[in-house]
Amino acid sequence: MLQAKLEVQQRNTFGKQSARDLRKEGGVPAVLYGRAQDTVSIQIDARSFRQFLRTYGENVIINMEIGNGDTETVIIKEIQRHPVEKQKLIHADFIRISLDEPVTSAVPVVLEGTPQGIQEGGVLEFPLRQITIYCLPMRMPTDISIDVSGLDIGDSIHVSDLSFDEDIEILDDLERTIATVSQPRVQLEEETTEAEDGEGEEAEADAEEQPTEPEIISRRRDDDDEDDE
Repeated sequence: MLQAKLEVQQRNTFGKQSARDLRKEGGVPAVLYGRAQDTVSIQIDARSFRQFLRTYGENVIINMEIGNGDTETVIIKEIQRHPVEKQKLIHADFIRISLDEPVTSAVPVVLEGTPQGIQEGGVLEFPLRQITIYCLPMRMPTDISIDVSGLDIGDSIHVSDLSFDEDIEILDDLERTIATVSQPRVQLEEETTEAEDGEGEEAEADAEEQPTEPEIISRRRDDDDEDDE
């Protein structure tokens, strides 16, 4: 995992209105907690923080320099973004770590290459975009690159297909699908329609083969005529 420096300021005002005012002024409200120490409210310059994320990403060891002169070793726990304006940062959570103790982190998955199945009209699906890993901070990968160029239609890559050193533990279900190449949706719809049509034709054929019962009403009338005679 990369290491980078981030400068922040301690925040002395609290509440929703204070956070709104801070955002209007170009800041991002945040908190720092963990390792059985006090929670500290901090603020970050929004422009500097966006540049930091573009450069290093979210999966990085941060040497956080707080305005009062303190330095903390932290990682990003969560970043809240505006639901529509994704570049607008709403809030950030940081957690203290020790380089000598394992941590849990969500590592982004990066797909490389173009699957063979795409050339045949297949559709690449990417349902699992990050893997949860437990290991020492310095052993934590920045991202997980997966080559999908060999995937044909119907092929998939699962968590169980990943390979790491013994000191890196994957916490996700090994059966989860990371990426798969599925059949074109139009083809699936055509196959479904053909299957339904075939079932309909079979049902009609079965109906034609069923023996026709004699008309019960007519038989009863014949019996009645015999009785009258």
